[in-house]
Amino acid sequence: MRPVIARLVAACAAAALAPSALTACSGASGSSPGSGATPTYELPAERVRDGERAVRGRTGRSADLEFTVLGYRDGIREILGTHAGMVPKGRYARVRILVVNRGRDIQVFDTWKQVLLTADGRAHVPDVNATMVKRQPERLSVGAAMRAEFDLWYDVPGTTPVRGIRLFGWPTVGAVSDPPGAEIRLP
Repeated sequence: MRPVIARLVAACAAAALAPSALTACSGASGSSPGSGATPTYELPAERVRDGERAVRGRTGRSADLEFTVLGYRDGIREILGTHAGMVPKGRYARVRILVVNRGRDIQVFDTWKQVLLTADGRAHVPDVNATMVKRQPERLSVGAAMRAEFDLWYDVPGTTPVRGIRLFGWPTVGAVSDPPGAEIRLP
């Protein structure tokens, strides 16, 4: 064990002479500036909520907004909020998303533009009542390099399976039309 400690002391002493190498002795995790790897943030994990499925690797981009589906639940028969309870006409589907602004200007996330796609080819808009009861945003200004995580709520009629979701960003500066949506398949 002694030779290992001696090598560590020698390496740290050498690092004192080379300031760019100090991170190698700091004990900090992540990559050092000269390693070529891009450092990343360590974000705390969140528990999957009541009956929700964690979704991985489902990302799309529309203009400067990047969307990642984090969780999905279908077949919700009732919801409760701080001030009301609701029963859907069909069934509720909840999609947990992460929105990241990859641009340099503020982008607006508009809940009412996002559509859930079912196997019969229909597109369903978010449910106003469920969105309000669950206190989710209607519109959200997403600043440059900002990330936000929240739920989209849909009242899906009948038993038609959900196929995916189409998410829309905001036009970038100088754009003359709305950007195309990012279609993400749901489990």
